[in-house]
Amino acid sequence: MNRLRANKMQHFNEPLPLPFLKLDKEGNIIYYSTLALEHFDLQEDNIKSIVDEESYEKLLKYSSDHQTRELQMELVFKSRKTPLALYEVHMVWDDDLYANMLLVPKDGSNQLLVEKMAALQQRLASTDFELYEQREELEQILTRLHELSGPFIPLTDKMSLIPLFGDITEKKIHIISQSCLQSVFSGEYEDILIDFTAVGEVEVKGMEKFVLLLKTLHLMTGKKIKIIGIKPNTAKVLNQFSLDGCMEFDHSLKQVLYRYFRKE
Repeated sequence: MNRLRANKMQHFNEPLPLPFLKLDKEGNIIYYSTLALEHFDLQEDNIKSIVDEESYEKLLKYSSDHQTRELQMELVFKSRKTPLALYEVHMVWDDDLYANMLLVPKDGSNQLLVEKMAALQQRLASTDFELYEQREELEQILTRLHELSGPFIPLTDKMSLIPLFGDITEKKIHIISQSCLQSVFSGEYEDILIDFTAVGEVEVKGMEKFVLLLKTLHLMTGKKIKIIGIKPNTAKVLNQFSLDGCMEFDHSLKQVLYRYFRKE
């Protein structure tokens, strides 16, 4: 450990699609990737300087038991773009007790839009004078909220991730489909990952619309679409449709990324 700390932080010069950090047991940053430097101000060489206090305590708590080699948690980081940003952290301890961290940004705009929508609904209930204008604004916010419920996230030039949030409704999938198909059409993506981990209730009409999106993506890429983190009851609904081998299931995003990096 002393040998690694002699030169303090070192640049990990590999083209990773997500921010990467390597820490020692004291939280000192040993290695950082190019994307990590783009996301965070790394003038100080300890993880404490780029996470909020609550997340730092959470990290200490979950990292105290090094017998648990693989960990997954959500932490709030101080990013360059926003004062506080939520990241999903995938962490693996190696034999020398160094933590290898892969950080997946999670868009926090959803919660802000939900709160704004709730405030607008209260105002609409209390006054009829601004009803028409507020309804238009509410519709715009709902549309934007649906867009953020299924963002298209490029991971590499060939791989992209579409994490779905909330209930699967016909209107939501219709809005998500427009932006996702445009992004795939504009790029050269071959591997499309769709993450169901944060999905709630599933409407039949919404699933019909999703199946149409799935088949279209399969035709555009020529490869099976990987469905991640799907719950058994949702899988049962999905299997009722004729999908003609255009998809395959994976348990977690972590497993898919692990296989991808090993292949690379």
